[in-house]
Amino acid sequence: MLMTNFLQKRKSVRNFTENVVPKDILENIKLLMAEIDESESDVKFTFYENGKIISDGLDGKAGYDGVMIKSPHYIALEIKDNNAINLLKGGFYLEKLNTKIVDLHVDTCWITVDQVDADTKKTIFGQGGEGIDFLIGLGYGAKKKLFDPEVTSPRLKVEDIIFKDNIGIPISIEELENYGIFDVFSSVRYAPSHKNLQPWRFVLEGHTVKAFMVKTVEDSRSFVDMGVVLFYVQEMMKSININNKWEVEIKEDGDYYYIGSFNI
Repeated sequence: MLMTNFLQKRKSVRNFTENVVPKDILENIKLLMAEIDESESDVKFTFYENGKIISDGLDGKAGYDGVMIKSPHYIALEIKDNNAINLLKGGFYLEKLNTKIVDLHVDTCWITVDQVDADTKKTIFGQGGEGIDFLIGLGYGAKKKLFDPEVTSPRLKVEDIIFKDNIGIPISIEELENYGIFDVFSSVRYAPSHKNLQPWRFVLEGHTVKAFMVKTVEDSRSFVDMGVVLFYVQEMMKSININNKWEVEIKEDGDYYYIGSFNI
């Protein structure tokens, strides 16, 4: 599936059946985790096959509105040092892994556990588990009831997230189309973010896209969200034969953090 289509249709499952994922698919997922672990030392994934131990231990302490998402399996992400660069990497690689899991026709859900106390996490995840702040729940989503409403979140418009030369200066749709990147930034609006803050902003300067992050009271979570959106921009650019990578250089810039640049 094209990444632009994937992102627009991306869904997070909050109600899983008790059906476990077949062993062969779990082995594929473990291989995907190992590939990332081998290539990136600042993030570490751990697989928990018996999800009940995790969900029972975090019941009332994590999830959505205090309700833990119960799934048959979980993948935990540990980010080294939790500095801004590594938080970006965490979001980038967790979403990279997430998309590959979904390609295996397995449903997923991000769960944030950074507010859970260290002793609880150590008890649940074992020694060193206090450094785990993010989980992916995975399994098979329960069928929706016939008249359950779809849950959607409002999204910023394209003109609210990408600008010309400086943030706040409008860029025309025609110019984005001339560069062949309108679909990329139309689709990237659907990237997930904590509390739907959508902290990303982009500036097109010549043949360079610059990424910025709005400063918030929850910068650490927003840096993870920026990692997610950088992953999607980079992957979607491949669909128009632009195979470059982000050059990351985080620094403060007024009400924003400058995150890095991408040449088109």
